[in-house]
Amino acid sequence: MTQPHATIIGAGIIGVSTAAFLQRQGYRVTIVDRLPPGEGCSFGNAGGLAYGEIMPTIHPRVFAKIPGWLLDPLGPLTIRWSYLPKALPWFMAAARNGLPSRINAITCARADLGLRVISDFETLLKAAGHHDLMVYRETLRLFDNEKQFNGEAEERAIKKSHGFECQTFTGDEAREMEPAIAKHITHGAFHGGWYFVTNPERVVKSIAEQVMRDGGEIANDDVARIEVEGPRAAALHLKSGRTLGLDRLVVCAGAYSHLLAKLLGEKVLLEAERGYHMVLPNSGISLSRSLTYARTPGAATPMDMGLRLAGTDEFAGLDAPENWARADALWSIFKTLLPELNAPDEATTRWMGRRPGTPDSLPVIGPSRTCSNVWYGFGHGHMGLTWGPSTGRLLSEVMSGNRSNIDLTPFRIDRF
Repeated sequence: MTQPHATIIGAGIIGVSTAAFLQRQGYRVTIVDRLPPGEGCSFGNAGGLAYGEIMPTIHPRVFAKIPGWLLDPLGPLTIRWSYLPKALPWFMAAARNGLPSRINAITCARADLGLRVISDFETLLKAAGHHDLMVYRETLRLFDNEKQFNGEAEERAIKKSHGFECQTFTGDEAREMEPAIAKHITHGAFHGGWYFVTNPERVVKSIAEQVMRDGGEIANDDVARIEVEGPRAAALHLKSGRTLGLDRLVVCAGAYSHLLAKLLGEKVLLEAERGYHMVLPNSGISLSRSLTYARTPGAATPMDMGLRLAGTDEFAGLDAPENWARADALWSIFKTLLPELNAPDEATTRWMGRRPGTPDSLPVIGPSRTCSNVWYGFGHGHMGLTWGPSTGRLLSEVMSGNRSNIDLTPFRIDRF
């Protein structure tokens, strides 16, 4: 029997995880990406394994804050107004997904995806010899006042109903855990499941290196065209001039995935939710865990290279120039939370990446509806690192005809 072969477009956490799990199912694998493993969007995230974050990114409590956020050009959400007409269908779909019945269905699907996040990470990182990159310490959420804290009570109750318990604390108890926290913080809470990694890039590269040790190939190249013959994707034509014949194809190309799906006749509502980070090697403070702040989306995470401040959501398309003031604004936010935080210096680095976001806060995981040998794994939004290994496992199962532990119907590509 001929050994099956899978060509995977994308060398981020989802692509390399898919390759690793497919190898466990007996596949030969080739990964194609214009960037080396872990140097795209996977490079710059906040490092969170946020398996307890089951509420959709956009829900009624967030909707109420959006008008105020949009008035602040450096706020946590911004839309470049010249881009609004193009993004409008996405936002209209996001509004439809804010109805109570949809919120409940989306929350259930996200909870299902979180079931095996940690075990799937352990499987891949232990095999790669880098299990030490994971820190099993719950992220601490912080609140300025009683109103903020009570405003998230319903969300904590929903998480608890799905098995994600959110322990709560007084401000003083939070400062016992993390003395750097400001005196004005009145409450703290665990997220119900949010560990972190100390180097997201190293996570991806470690898995990719193991894929290569196990016989996989990684081609640093870009896709120019997908050749289709009848009901199958027949070949990838790369910009270098190389052509790869296709047995099975998996599209894990992040914020560019909808462009590839379009070549195959499939429509996806996908937007680049551009996020920024700042890394402070000389932060002046010590944290033992990641922190989030109820006042504004974002996280502060202690990493190998320094304290990473990450967050914001900018809708400006794939190719708009970076607005580095958005990265600098993260320091101002977390300075309020961490009074002893040093100002940026010459060692500080800044980064912008394109999260692939869908209007229902769910990724696309599963088969193409137009090509019998194509599968998709993209659209994870803010949860790419968290759900990456589990997505790879689920794809390897469905591609091998094995039964998965969850229903993949909510993640089908033809739902848009």
